[in-house]
Amino acid sequence: MGATKANHNKKQSKVTEAPLKGTWVSVTVVGVVIVATYAVLYGLYMARF
Repeated sequence: MGATKANHNKKQSKVTEAPLKGTWVSVTVVGVVIVATYAVLYGLYMARF
């Protein structure tokens, strides 16, 4: 049982490490979308007559 818990902890740390990369990718994508939306709206605002 002790060995099983040690193996479970190793698997858990690997599983925690993998989604962390996906989290940063998601945060970056959302940030780019927000900045792009802001730039488009600002451009439309400045282009008004």
